[in-house]
Formats: sequence, C-alpha cells, structure tokens
Amino acid sequence: MTMGDVRPAWQRLVDWLETNAPETASSVLAPATPAAIAAAEERMGVGFPVELRTWLLASGADNGPVGVTEGVVPGNRDVLGLAAMERTYHFKREIERDDPSDDPDFPFWHEQWIPIVSDDDACYGMFLDARSGRIGSFGDGDAPSFGVHESLTALFSETAVLMEQISAGAQRARGRVQGGRLIWD
Repeated sequence: MTMGDVRPAWQRLVDWLETNAPETASSVLAPATPAAIAAAEERMGVGFPVELRTWLLASGADNGPVGVTEGVVPGNRDVLGLAAMERTYHFKREIERDDPSDDPDFPFWHEQWIPIVSDDDACYGMFLDARSGRIGSFGDGDAPSFGVHESLTALFSETAVLMEQISAGAQRARGRVQGGRLIWD
C-alpha cells in the first residue's frame, strides 16, 4: 500500500471499531486543527510528512488528559495524538542527549523520528521516519527496527485486516472484543 490514501485506511479501522468495539471507538481522537499541527511541528523542530498531517487532520487532537486512541494497534498499544507525540518525542530525544548512542549513524532516537504508537510508559511503540514516511519500532533497551510498515496507510490497513479477521471469527485471529473493547492477544 502506498502513501496518499491514509484517510480511507483510518476510516476503515474506525468503522470497524464503531461496529464491533464501541468502547474502544469512544477513545478515537477528534481531528486536529492545521494550527495545532503547525505548532507541534514548530515545538518538535520536525516537518511532518503529508501523510501524517493528513491523518492528524482526521484524528490527532487531544481528547482529555491522555490524548491517545486506546489499544487500537496490536500489542494493545495506543495511537498518539499531538500532545502525546510531543511528550514521547521529547522524552526519547532527552534520553539520546543524556546517554548518546555509541554509533551516531544508528542512534537510540533520531530527531526525524515522530512517535505515533506507544504503550503507557513510552517504552515500546512505533515511529514514523519523517525522511522516508516508513514506520519503525522502538523498545526499551532494544535497537530500533526499520521498515516495520511501508507507511502510516499500510499500518492502518494491515491493522484493519487483523480486526476484520476477529469479527469474521477466523481461527488465526490475533484478538477479540470483550465488553465492547478491542483486546489484542
């Protein structure tokens, strides 16, 4: 899947949640404003790729103190809103500044990586590389992995396929819905 069709990919995921997991769907973030996106880019010092900006205009505002769409990605990880992206970004950059990676070509955290998915402690998750638009992953004490997903669109499309396997009752489904909440195994 290529970049450019992130809104339909995200909407497919949201539609599934609204139909099958309404409790999880209730945490889907509202659209961010262009001004809020520009301000976040300024504070982070990173220009957001068009695909990320397009998606944030569909679902990137902060709705409450946490500012995440809860448990949508396999591993029960949260999709981050703007404020959560900024918090995680600055946290990761601070770690890199305080304890730099041994290899500057392979840092613990690069200034062009934008966190998009995380657990509650910002120890495990995914980032979007602003230079390429590709999705990588990070983990506590682990070296980052690259090319986990081709793009944000691919991440959302692949997640929607996994969700559809759950509702279809597929034997290989990697999750379930319990009490209106999506739970990944």
